[in-house]
Amino acid sequence: MAPMTQADEQWMRLALDLAANGLGQVEPNPAVGCVIVKDGQVIGQGWHQRFGGPHAEIEALADCRAKGHDPAGATMYVTLEPCRHTGKTPPCTQAVIGARIRRVVIAAEDPTPQAGGGIEHLRTAGIEVQVGLCRHQAQTLNAPFFKYARTAMPWVILKWAQSIDAKLAWKNPPAQGAWISNAKSRQDVHRLRNKVQAILTGISTVLTDNPHLTVRLEDDGTTERPPM
Repeated sequence: MAPMTQADEQWMRLALDLAANGLGQVEPNPAVGCVIVKDGQVIGQGWHQRFGGPHAEIEALADCRAKGHDPAGATMYVTLEPCRHTGKTPPCTQAVIGARIRRVVIAAEDPTPQAGGGIEHLRTAGIEVQVGLCRHQAQTLNAPFFKYARTAMPWVILKWAQSIDAKLAWKNPPAQGAWISNAKSRQDVHRLRNKVQAILTGISTVLTDNPHLTVRLEDDGTTERPPM
């Protein structure tokens, strides 16, 4: 088996960038990206866009064919081991085998027993499979998914606003609803909210501030997150 190259890393990093588009949209599934390369050119790409929708490999194969390309003999770069089970969608491994992909480069193994086994399935079908390129980045991207799969415990993010002198609120607010944070840090908070499934806060905050506890991003509008 040939060693992985700088070009392999380039295409996997593109797949990771695509995967990030699914954050906040596909939970409890992981965000996954996929790139198909043939003769040094990207002929198809995609990512898992919504929970219950086509997985990244299926999106990339569809993109490939929509552009008039034949994926036979190509290399597929995918950020997570393709599934081999039937859930809300058919097995991705079967689609990859059917497309006659020659080589599959995978960033990280799927730690869930019901979805794993894809690597073995592809190799049994005669496809060259290499695993571990950008593994750390792929696991970091989906850190909550990997933690829950391995420990059955949730991923928790602690957030608070604090002034430079370690205060959490104004002693004498200059105006009603005055912030100690700024607009940029508040947008960062909404990006964090977009990555979680629920928001936990204390009763004092609810009674004092009556917070919306929604995700309000400049580009994507407002979405709900269950308060706790």
